[in-house]
Order: sequence, then structure tokens, then C-alpha cells
Amino acid sequence: MKKSTLSIILGLIIILFGIFFGGQAIGYWEEYEVSFDGWWTLFIIIPCVISVFNSGLNMFNSIGTGVGVLLLLSEQYILKDDIGYKLIVPYVLIVFGLSLIFRKSIRIKNESTNGIFAGSKGENYFAVFGGNTPQFNGVDFRGANTYAVFGGVELKLQNAIIRRDCVINAYSIFGGTDIVLPKNVRVIVNSTPIFGGVENSFISEAADNAPTVLIRALSVFGGTDIK
Repeated sequence: MKKSTLSIILGLIIILFGIFFGGQAIGYWEEYEVSFDGWWTLFIIIPCVISVFNSGLNMFNSIGTGVGVLLLLSEQYILKDDIGYKLIVPYVLIVFGLSLIFRKSIRIKNESTNGIFAGSKGENYFAVFGGNTPQFNGVDFRGANTYAVFGGVELKLQNAIIRRDCVINAYSIFGGTDIVLPKNVRVIVNSTPIFGGVENSFISEAADNAPTVLIRALSVFGGTDIK
């Protein structure tokens, strides 16, 4: 089955559920009941499964799918005594650790890559049960990976030199990440909040041909603030 076909089918199923529950809310189909314990976890599981088929397995959709399944099993009392909830943190940490071990390094071309995201040069900034505030005054910035685990990372890029498109992978797990950008770039944000939040208050003053910063933000019981 083609990826687009799968997305369309799953999308239609979700729309039908929305129409059904909407109809019940205004008095239609009250004699029918389509509900089960933990039904709300499908709103976590289904988007992540779609992401797996569309983009392949990665840390974002792996964590989302696993957390959704654990919550569903707990709500269904298959995992009793709230074991599913208790396993969320260990599961997230295990997947996070595996992603660090098996993460492929990305090479960056020396020439300008405006219009083609070159990825991260591989700089990693960690904050585990603490804080980290890396600054890039006059530095030729080419991308970064930030990991805020029970801590906080503040990535100060307002005085950085960004000549080409680049990627920032921001992982906030029971922690917070602040990304401060210069006004002469454009920004694209791909966010995956799981019991967390991603706020983008950045206002660009860049020209149309300015480099673009792609921010991939995963926030699990945490938050990412882009400004």
C-alpha cells in the first residue's frame, strides 16, 4: 500500500470518528456507543504510526507510539497497578539512549547549501539534571543537537553567523529548551509534543533568499521555546 493511500485511509477513519462523536454531542446516534477505556490514546498512536509509514522509524515516532501503547494497555488494565504509566519514563530514556548510540552522523558540504538542508555538523549540547547555555558569538553555525533531560538548554544564536540552511534537533524530555535565533534567518518548525509543548514566537526579518533553520522539536513532558 502506498504511503499516501495509507494516510488517506487513516485520515478518513479519524474524520468519521469525529463526525460520529460530534453527532452524538448534538443529539444524534445516542443509541450507539463506540467507546472503550483509553480510546483517547489513539490520538497519540495513530499520528505516530502514520509518521512511521510516511517517514520511517525514528526517535520521535518511536517514543510517541510506545507511550501511546503503554497508556492504552494501562487503561485497558492489561498492565495493572498503573504499570503502563510507570514504564513511560524508562521507555523514553531507553529509546533516547538507543537513538544516541545508533544515530548516523551527517556530513555537511563546504559549499553553500541554501535550499537544501545539510543537517547537523554534529555538535551535541546536553543538560541532564542541570543547565547548559551555549553561545555562538561570531561563530559560523551549521546545526546542533540539544538534549534537555530533567534539565534546561538555552541555545543562544542571536549573534551567530548562519550562512546556509541548517538543522537543530531539540529533545526536551522532562526538561526545557530555549532557542534564541538571529532575525536574519527564516525558520521551519517540525514539532512532536507528547504531554509537552512547543512554542514558536520567533519573528523573522529575513529576505526571501535568506538561509532557513529547520528545528525538529521533540517535547516529552517538557517544553521547547523558539524566539
